[in-house]
Amino acid sequence: MTRFPAFRPWYEEHLRDLGELLPHVVFGIGEGLTDQIVDAYRRGEDAALDWRGVLEFLDAHFGRGDRRIDEVLVTDFLLGLPGPGRPGHELIGELPERLRERFDLIRPSG
Repeated sequence: MTRFPAFRPWYEEHLRDLGELLPHVVFGIGEGLTDQIVDAYRRGEDAALDWRGVLEFLDAHFGRGDRRIDEVLVTDFLLGLPGPGRPGHELIGELPERLRERFDLIRPSG
């Protein structure tokens, strides 16, 4: 949370409501991290969240041998990104290398 302070209020609410960090819920649909990243991308320069920094952070932690992290990033982030024709779909073109390679593997049609 120190690197991305825009997430802090949401993160603290998550912990208060659920009592623990639940990664699948964190990235889940409906104001989860995936939606927040897409929204920040769509807002561009007006976004409080450094969406590029978040993508780089996620990419740096992907494919490093922690199956739990990879599972959450594939299942709840990559599969949760907007499909073709949906607002924010262009974010897929901004995915860093490792995330993009996996995205192309699991969603070859976008």
